[in-house]
Amino acid sequence: MIGIVLAGGKSRRFGSPKWKARYEDVSFEDRARQTLSTTTTSQWSVVPAGQSMTSYQLEDDREWRGMGPLAGIVTVMRHVPSEWYAVCACDTPLLPPTVYERLAMERGNQPVVAYADDRIHPLIALYPRSMMSRFEAALRRGERAVMPHLTEATIVSFAERDWFKNVNTPSDYEEVLGKEVK
Repeated sequence: MIGIVLAGGKSRRFGSPKWKARYEDVSFEDRARQTLSTTTTSQWSVVPAGQSMTSYQLEDDREWRGMGPLAGIVTVMRHVPSEWYAVCACDTPLLPPTVYERLAMERGNQPVVAYADDRIHPLIALYPRSMMSRFEAALRRGERAVMPHLTEATIVSFAERDWFKNVNTPSDYEEVLGKEVK
């Protein structure tokens, strides 16, 4: 299984690139890579155009540039062949590896998606390669959302709400800085 770290957002509300923000002296991007490392053979980050600095960072394919997380997922699927992909949004720095370990235990033939804090988290999920053509077709139609593709997914519930906290604003960041990963 290949890990996909989604770090290509514009971070407008945050005010600076979120993937470079730090939690416990590690960048959000590297934390996400570490989180995925127990269940994946390699981890690839999708970063904004012109900001790729390492061999494991990719930029969205030109035709999908600026089309959100779905474009990032397809980019890695196109460039790094695998039967399965574990997706992690970089802005969830409290997410522990155990989430992906549980998702992997539930894997069958369809996507496996986390559910916590009363909602589905489509960017904390496992996707089979068979989803790539569906995702590409959606992008060609101008659709950016992952959620419509989850009608036949295995949903795995988690009671730990804090693990799934997104950092979208400076105040979210301040709140997360006071939390600990267990």
